[in-house]
Amino acid sequence: MSGTESTELLAAVRQFLREEILPELDGFKAYTTRVAANALGIVARELEMGSALADFDQQIASTLGLDIQAGPVPQQIALALRDGTMAQDALILDYLRQRTLHACAIDNPKYSGLQQARARWTQ
Repeated sequence: MSGTESTELLAAVRQFLREEILPELDGFKAYTTRVAANALGIVARELEMGSALADFDQQIASTLGLDIQAGPVPQQIALALRDGTMAQDALILDYLRQRTLHACAIDNPKYSGLQQARARWTQ
């Protein structure tokens, strides 16, 4: 590429869709264009914040002795909790809360529940 950051390109396309295309559409085409613009936002945030989430998963996997290659860490934890091979404790609960906050910040940072969870879980 020409040195332009991927996130800048995504932002430019997203802005074009929202400001130039969307006002000329209605109905289902407006809806799908809005969905596409939102998806570009998610991808941009994933590029910016996804490695921190992966590092967070790697840390807890190491602490708990999980194999990062065996599948998504939250899924491994959920299965282990369900099967009773792992006990729920403060470490697991804190990890799940913090991971949820981080994942929501990527997926939908304007979600009202995210603000409430941050206030409740980061006291």
